[in-house]
Amino acid sequence: MARKLTPRIVTADEVSDILTPSEAPAPRLSRRPAPGRLRTRANFADVILSLWTEAEENFLAIGRYLNHAKTVLEHGEFMAMVDRDLPFRYSTANRLMKVAAAIDDGLLPTDSLPPSYATVYEMVLLNPEEREQAAAQGLFRPDIRRQDIINFKKQLRAVTLPDLAAERTELARLEAERARIDMRIAELREMLRIA
Repeated sequence: MARKLTPRIVTADEVSDILTPSEAPAPRLSRRPAPGRLRTRANFADVILSLWTEAEENFLAIGRYLNHAKTVLEHGEFMAMVDRDLPFRYSTANRLMKVAAAIDDGLLPTDSLPPSYATVYEMVLLNPEEREQAAAQGLFRPDIRRQDIINFKKQLRAVTLPDLAAERTELARLEAERARIDMRIAELREMLRIA
């Protein structure tokens, strides 16, 4: 649930900074028809796809703005902004920041990422070797689900137990040998008691 935003007084210098063009790309906001005006499957699909693409671009832009804010704001101000002024928690901000940084650093192929920052964040958590394997298996694609990446990581990181068949065979052999030795010891003790 989004937190209620509280207004704050902005100084003239802050207004100037806010209005100065940024290096980060602005989110694309398109005019779209009202839902009641749409009649065909194709019309709905076009508008929904456009909105979904905008959401993806906005998540990336939010991450970039957060990364920039963290470098610009004075110590403590960034966390205060996230805690008090934004409609999400620090964990979400951190994920958005990591996604934006990974994309900006070229760690992930931007042309084939899913439109969900949570899914892309799971991709960010892959180490370089795992990213190579994911790319080789075609996991960097727009329709991949977050759970698919999680399952991929679990599969790669699962501790594989060695084949213990040889050890089981050796154990059975040793136990049989011990039983034979115990029986021979018992025989010898009996012979020595009689003699």
